[in-house]
Amino acid sequence: MSTAGSAKLIDEIVERIRAKIISGEFAPGDRLKQEVLAEEFSVSRTPIREALSRLEAQGIIVQEQRRSAVVSKPSSRDIGEMYQIRAELEGLAAQLAARWITDDELGELRRAHDKFVSAVTALGDGRRAKTGVDRDLREQLAASWIETNAEFHSTIARASKNRNLERMLREIRSGYTRGIMSSSAGGMDRFRMEANIRHHEAILSAMERRDPIRSRKMMVEHILESGQFIAAWFESS
Repeated sequence: MSTAGSAKLIDEIVERIRAKIISGEFAPGDRLKQEVLAEEFSVSRTPIREALSRLEAQGIIVQEQRRSAVVSKPSSRDIGEMYQIRAELEGLAAQLAARWITDDELGELRRAHDKFVSAVTALGDGRRAKTGVDRDLREQLAASWIETNAEFHSTIARASKNRNLERMLREIRSGYTRGIMSSSAGGMDRFRMEANIRHHEAILSAMERRDPIRSRKMMVEHILESGQFIAAWFESS
């Protein structure tokens, strides 16, 4: 297989394992064995090993001896500290974006929010159905929530017109915080889903009024509250 082909295969395996973590099929503390994953995905252990290394670098798993890894369960302190950092950076991005965002970017942000609402609604409908929703669909619904949430926040980061800030936030969202969001997706109840929608609507409203102070305030509150929910979920799981 070519180098490009190998890289693509590893990317696919990373996303498939991540999807299983998002759906709750692989829960925090679960052991992932290379040979079992290789058989499940019909590949050799080499791309599995590379995929697990990437996931470990993102804080999603911890590799152990004997060719196995464990889905991470970060402490509430770890989560609180990371979300404090993220809240300040996301708050700054929102403040800057409220000053510099264009009409086209506002339209893009509105569309990103609409997609997020649709994804959250679909996830909630799938949860309430309980029966008749297969595992693959549950994985897709949870992954869609993660991706549309990231799109909303990424749009604001781009609108800040600060490339270094955008890069830092992209790295945070694709690494540690994405990992713990993925793991906690199974704990999202109707109240939490509705709260997420309200938070995004408040941020969008402040952006549309081009109010830097309120945009920052709404974003910081949103991120900190999300971190508190995730920390509490990990403590109870």
